[in-house]
Amino acid sequence: MKKIFKLLMLALFFSAYIACDEYEHMPVSSDREKPSIIENIQYSAINGGVDITYDIPNDKDLLYVKAVYTNTLGEESEVKTSIFDNKIQVLGFGDTSEKKISLYAVDRSNNVSEPVSIMVTPLASPLSLIQPSLSIIADYGGARFTWENETNTPIAIELMVKNNRGKMEILETVYTEAKSSQQALRDLESVPTLFAALIKDNYGNVSDTIFANTPDKLLTPLFEEKLDKNLFLPVYLDNDDNWNAWGDYFGIFDDNPTTMGHTGGSGLGTGTNIFTVDLGVNVSLSRIRLNSRLRKTQEIYGRGAPKQYKLYGAKTLPGTDGNLDDWTFLRTCDTWKPSGLPLGSLSDEDVIQYTAGFEFIFDLPVEIRYFRIVVTETWDNAAFCNITEMNVWGSIFD
Repeated sequence: MKKIFKLLMLALFFSAYIACDEYEHMPVSSDREKPSIIENIQYSAINGGVDITYDIPNDKDLLYVKAVYTNTLGEESEVKTSIFDNKIQVLGFGDTSEKKISLYAVDRSNNVSEPVSIMVTPLASPLSLIQPSLSIIADYGGARFTWENETNTPIAIELMVKNNRGKMEILETVYTEAKSSQQALRDLESVPTLFAALIKDNYGNVSDTIFANTPDKLLTPLFEEKLDKNLFLPVYLDNDDNWNAWGDYFGIFDDNPTTMGHTGGSGLGTGTNIFTVDLGVNVSLSRIRLNSRLRKTQEIYGRGAPKQYKLYGAKTLPGTDGNLDDWTFLRTCDTWKPSGLPLGSLSDEDVIQYTAGFEFIFDLPVEIRYFRIVVTETWDNAAFCNITEMNVWGSIFD
């Protein structure tokens, strides 16, 4: 009897499930009358597209309005918008030639109105604006690519180099929508090299291949070598901080992203966090890259992550008091957040940038051996700060 009861309950359950499923996929109404056509259509051109406004048909069962057009790939495409809005945006056009867009009203019975077509002329596409801004210049160990993206369009930029087989090879692809960006290709020999870039958007538009603005399109990477961190020695000056609080000073130089140097303190602060290191060789620095901890999401651009720091150097140790006036100022480093979102909010691009670390170039050819970092500000205004890794490159003096 119990088995029969269970079978009956299962049968009722599946019957109800099927009935609900069918109901959810059936039109709310089932008339065959087409909606009224879209009227009073107007448009304004925008970069790579148009904003279209119209009068919403006075049909009680109207569900949505759709715009149908041919996209960049030559395929029929459509954009839909609900009846609660009298405008629709069409994006993705790669040129400024005239385009045909047809508007339809669709009701709850899936009846489609007669089309009303308009001819539109979009403004220049975002890619055509980005392309002339992209430049490629020689940099330490490779080349640096910079560009402007005033419309904040999501793009992918393929960074390429001609390999030893004579073919262009993609070494890195950057996904970004930041207004201003840059990226470098590194670890390449100091020989004439062909670099190139290609910009793509989400609509199938592709830029021309972009090369360096030199007569032969070639660039020679500037020479540098990575300093051997096994040679680094700690130097403790009077105004240096203790970087062994909740960490280990040597965690900054061990190529282990899970260890770190961490200063003490709590709450908010406007002071500085300083450490000094003997690089073990005399060198003219070319660049530095610093990383901060990211074991948890809230540590990204938080928990004492340095926002600004100043770098100093000296060929011989000036004195044990650590007076910065006795040191050569090398540069100020301001880290950045691509999205510009407030503290606690992160974009994918923010996470990628923070994980990669922040890299800075030295333009001043100064021979040094002793090196100081002075953290002047953290992202969350913490009184303490942390650094998980420091890598340094330059030209070593014999």
